[in-house]
Amino acid sequence: MSGAEVHVYVITISTQHPLEPVVSELQSRGLQVKQVLAALGQVIGEGSEDVAEKLRSISAVESVDAQQQYRALDDDA
Repeated sequence: MSGAEVHVYVITISTQHPLEPVVSELQSRGLQVKQVLAALGQVIGEGSEDVAEKLRSISAVESVDAQQQYRALDDDA
């Protein structure tokens, strides 16, 4: 996985921190925010693995996970 390749990440924010300032910090560290799921305390955004590493160092961030896609196996396979 290249550090410059762009991925979609799901970032979970600690409930001990207000969401809005954390979202601003995520953006300032390079995350392109696509959606804020306030009720879940999660932010979905795009960035490189280098950006993800920067996000993991924010104290209010509980986790930074690359979005996973699942597909059913083809019956003919």
